[in-house]
Amino acid sequence: MRKVDTEIILRAPLFNHKFLCLLKLFKEKTTSSVRMYIAHGPLRCGKSCSKCDYLKLRLCAGCRLPRRNLCLVYQCIIGKTRIMGITLRCNTCPLASACVKSSRFTPPDVGAYFKLDLTIRSWDKKPTDIKLPRLIPEIPLEDPVKPRKDLGMDGVIVSISKIDSENMKKIEREGVHKFLEFDGQVLLSTIMPDRLLTEETFNFTINFVKRGGFDGVIGWDMPVYIDYPKALNLSNMIKAMLLTMRYVEEGIPTIPLLKGGDSSEIVLYSEWLKKLGYKRVGLHATEYILAKDHASFKTNEDLVKIVNDLYSMSLLKIYEIGAKLLIIGVLSLRDFPDSYRSDPEISLAGMSWLIEAKHWHAYTDTPSGVGVVNLGRYLMECNCKACSDKSPGQIAESIENIAWHNWVMLKEYTEKRKLDEIPIYDMILGEDDALAVVGDLHIGIPQSLWLPCLRRLMKIRPTHLVLLGDVFDFVRGKPMVSHVVGFFRLLRNLRVHMRCVSGCSDSDASGFLKTLGRFAFVRGLEEPQLYNPNPVLTEAIRDLIVFWRFSKKRIRIKLANEKVVVLSHGHELGLQKDADPEKVMEELLKNKDLNEICVIGHYHKSLYRPEKEGVMLGAWRTITPEDRKMGLSPDTADMLIIKGDGSMELMRGM
Repeated sequence: MRKVDTEIILRAPLFNHKFLCLLKLFKEKTTSSVRMYIAHGPLRCGKSCSKCDYLKLRLCAGCRLPRRNLCLVYQCIIGKTRIMGITLRCNTCPLASACVKSSRFTPPDVGAYFKLDLTIRSWDKKPTDIKLPRLIPEIPLEDPVKPRKDLGMDGVIVSISKIDSENMKKIEREGVHKFLEFDGQVLLSTIMPDRLLTEETFNFTINFVKRGGFDGVIGWDMPVYIDYPKALNLSNMIKAMLLTMRYVEEGIPTIPLLKGGDSSEIVLYSEWLKKLGYKRVGLHATEYILAKDHASFKTNEDLVKIVNDLYSMSLLKIYEIGAKLLIIGVLSLRDFPDSYRSDPEISLAGMSWLIEAKHWHAYTDTPSGVGVVNLGRYLMECNCKACSDKSPGQIAESIENIAWHNWVMLKEYTEKRKLDEIPIYDMILGEDDALAVVGDLHIGIPQSLWLPCLRRLMKIRPTHLVLLGDVFDFVRGKPMVSHVVGFFRLLRNLRVHMRCVSGCSDSDASGFLKTLGRFAFVRGLEEPQLYNPNPVLTEAIRDLIVFWRFSKKRIRIKLANEKVVVLSHGHELGLQKDADPEKVMEELLKNKDLNEICVIGHYHKSLYRPEKEGVMLGAWRTITPEDRKMGLSPDTADMLIIKGDGSMELMRGM
């Protein structure tokens, strides 16, 4: 396009006869020069780029490979995928406005682009240069975690997923700072579900920011994706820029978001931002980061390259226009950006630290690198600034406590580039606690003594219990519904903290599934549509599944005297069932740490060596025909009691 043509068309008044005549003249003069941008051959989606005003304005270079093959509308029309599934109609599709085969197809509104261009040309505002901390936590207003300045939270970004919640109304009444009990910087993010990105929501945010006393806003955001039709992306980019400028016109400190689904769109949007003079620009990088690890992307080298190129270009363009960078969606130790150390003015924001906490995941170091520990299954002894005044149980019982821990670990990682490994345990005993250990009940065979075992536990009433493997026998036995229901009901009545070790007979997957099948189809044909168990069968199936899911190969328990009890079934030692108990004990203690007490079962022999800190337990079953053939005689009814102070007692026999 020649410069004179551009000036004529861009300075024309909107929506009048002169404008329409100029647009017609503009199209005629540029027809010959735009043909080289059009994709070769007819487009199978039914679109004709030569008729699109965005191409004639050179906002778009037409649909080319590989972008064309990524377009969801193109893929839907040629039959490779169905956006709305099998049964939904096309007129309900969110991309119907960009589909020529839809009754809702709408050609691009070039008037909005001219309005944007004229506004940019006459722009005389100076956007506020918002000073940001280097790390900024993002929290949802619907379910907020209170930010803490004493933990280095100097500012926060809050997000919304609906506009009519009680919290929103409360913030409008009393202000966001009072609501969060936080006197630091609070910014509102407009990165929200696509269904909310409407002008109605935008108008709400203007009033909400002012009434709530926010210190600024990030956005306006609009749906712009790598697999959206280019015309729809461009229309949304234009709308996003116009509404972002409205924030500034309303006197609201604003950090715009860089938008673009391909390199040309990113370049175009960055040029607009440069002309408007923004000093800080945000990049929502969550999807770039997630795409690198997504299974479907790993098998497609073209997609991986596109994603990496777009992410790199976005960063480059923000630096090229002289703006400071705010990367949103990257506050996770798993995907921490390297650019944090290379650019002292970069700011990072996100809520991964909080999302991890809501899944009971706490940041720590692991032998393979930085990772997480599931506090739903383990207890953690941590002395960080957020946890130093809390017991391991208190840390795990609150999402807020885990979130604050994650935040402190995140800040520590940015300073040291590593974390100290935090000790974790399955259970931690106090001085007055008592742990009972029993194993090899073999529920499902006639010789099992599981009921006498539970009767003894009811008399002792320990505070903690470990089942040392082979609780059920799915290999040689046939557990009945009454066995399973009765066993777990009595266990629940004990009200103890319990952990289970997986053995060789109750970890057999085939036998476990056969048992579930017997329970599910106790009568009639084994067909899924006939599955209709009564409440007792449902209880048995549920209890078995939970037991299977939470059994572990090894359990570590810390005592009040700092000793650690390590419990495993014993078959992992690889010795024969009839091996000499002394040789088994020797193998068990071969690699034992000085601070550990090792306990196993499996061999059905009782060997108590407290001076060596090693214990082998007998079984809670009597002799079987198979034992007689092998010449074995099990030691029965062993129960090990370990007190929190480290004292131990082995109770033998009935």
